[in-house]
Amino acid sequence: MRLFTLSILFSCLNVFSQGEYQSLFWEISGNGLKDTSYLYGTMHSQDSRIFQFKDGVEAAFNNSDIYAMELNIDSIDQSKIISALIMKNDVSLDKLLSKKEYSTVEKFYSDSLSMQLFLFNKMQPLYTAQLLTLKQMGNQEQDALDIYFFSLAKQQNKIALGLESMEEQLSAFSSIPYKLQAKELLNAVENYSNNDFNNLMDLYLEENLDEILTLQKGEANDKLNKIIIKELLNKRNVNLANRSIPLIEKSSTFIAIGAAHLPGEDGVIEILRKKGYTVIAR
Repeated sequence: MRLFTLSILFSCLNVFSQGEYQSLFWEISGNGLKDTSYLYGTMHSQDSRIFQFKDGVEAAFNNSDIYAMELNIDSIDQSKIISALIMKNDVSLDKLLSKKEYSTVEKFYSDSLSMQLFLFNKMQPLYTAQLLTLKQMGNQEQDALDIYFFSLAKQQNKIALGLESMEEQLSAFSSIPYKLQAKELLNAVENYSNNDFNNLMDLYLEENLDEILTLQKGEANDKLNKIIIKELLNKRNVNLANRSIPLIEKSSTFIAIGAAHLPGEDGVIEILRKKGYTVIAR
């Protein structure tokens, strides 16, 4: 289940001791900034537990002039997304997997998700795999956390914008070869377990960004994870950090991005620190 929480995080972990990044909520100041800004690690989930904010989060949000998220919801074009997710050059899932492998995935989707796999035969397998993650998530709240913040920002007449474009996110998604996507879909079906998501949720509620990063990276020598780290994590971290800077220099900004983008030497926190800003846990 490594790739199927791309909007959330990934799975498989080893437990380490307490690390450096033990908060979802960070304050950005210094380097000539007129106003304090904030960085918050989100999870794209409607589970009610992640809406129980620690002291200071709601006040920081309310007092900020700008809300920045990964992708501005209003910029999404569903037809372009669907078109971009269709595999090119006559590639299809039944050609990427053996007959036995395809049958395994087909049976799982029919029995466990009540969905017919042939409907997704031309879709990139990682999109199809997202359906497994959705099955595991809580849905007590109306919107996922990042969308909740976005809606609240609009209600408060804040400037609300995205740090990435839809095309950029789709390009990162499509950078993973179809064959690897298909094998990972098969792996997720064969090793399907609610424990993966429960472990992830536990780490998030504990605000343990160190372990979340370990979880996202998985096996460093794995070809698939090398692509994940380069295309879906590190490259995007640079963009997210660099595009935040003009905003925090303009006014107080509340930046809400996926929690795995925050920690580590290549994470958004360290990128901002290297550029002279003070970033501390709240």
